[in-house]
Amino acid sequence: MRRIVIRVGAAAVAGALLLTATACGRDEEALAREYEAGRASAPAAGKAAAPSTPAATTPAAKAAPSLAPPAATTAPEEPPPALPPIEESSGPTGAGNGSDPAAQSRLDAALLTAAEMPAGAYDGSRGDPESRERAQQPSCQAVIDLLRPGQAATAPIASAQASVTRGDPNPTGFTVVELFAFTDAGARDLFAQGRRALRGCPSITSIDADGATETDTYAEIPHAALGDESLAVGMSPGAGGALGMIVVRVGPTIVVVSNADLAAATPGLPADDLVARQIAKLRTAGG
Repeated sequence: MRRIVIRVGAAAVAGALLLTATACGRDEEALAREYEAGRASAPAAGKAAAPSTPAATTPAAKAAPSLAPPAATTAPEEPPPALPPIEESSGPTGAGNGSDPAAQSRLDAALLTAAEMPAGAYDGSRGDPESRERAQQPSCQAVIDLLRPGQAATAPIASAQASVTRGDPNPTGFTVVELFAFTDAGARDLFAQGRRALRGCPSITSIDADGATETDTYAEIPHAALGDESLAVGMSPGAGGALGMIVVRVGPTIVVVSNADLAAATPGLPADDLVARQIAKLRTAGG
């Protein structure tokens, strides 16, 4: 199964809520039925299974008392020991998100609030480092890193993100705002390399942390200049749907504003006033 993965703020999924449109042969209702069936057949949490009845023995078969101490047992009310956490790849090593408290405070202050975002379910929780997505064509890696700055080879020193989900109860699309602070040179290099690589990478086959591959198409979309430099990109994932992104460099900060439509065939960019609002607020906060 291959998914459109759009990173938005959510503490529950390693700080990056995975909002997906799947290209699988199994529908969500079938998965839900399997899940409920599994819950019904499983014993309640913390409840010990009923002990089996021992086989009857005759007095003649009675064994001599053992001098060995009895084996340790777990009380029925005691929950099973916790399993160790599963470690996942978090991409490149380095300073990482939030390593600069001053930069983190600036981004937190600059991030758009629910009242400043489009209508929808708002989430402004901070994310953890992303798992790295690798391009099969090494010359195209810079495109993925620019559109996903959290996984860049030189890690950001701070990040903040907010999103709104459209559609209730079934999501139809998402608007995502992400801020990534780097050193001045780090932001400039990331932007320049990504823009240059995009010209030669209209199609990129990528491999995610689970080893799954997908071929997506990318195209620059003409757009008015914003910030110190900017780039508008349309992405058509192999799994379906469409994603339009405006990437802006404001000093040492990379701003990525994304608009995802799970049913569209043509990428649509996020609203210009939303992007301008985020840039203005970032500059006011000194980011």
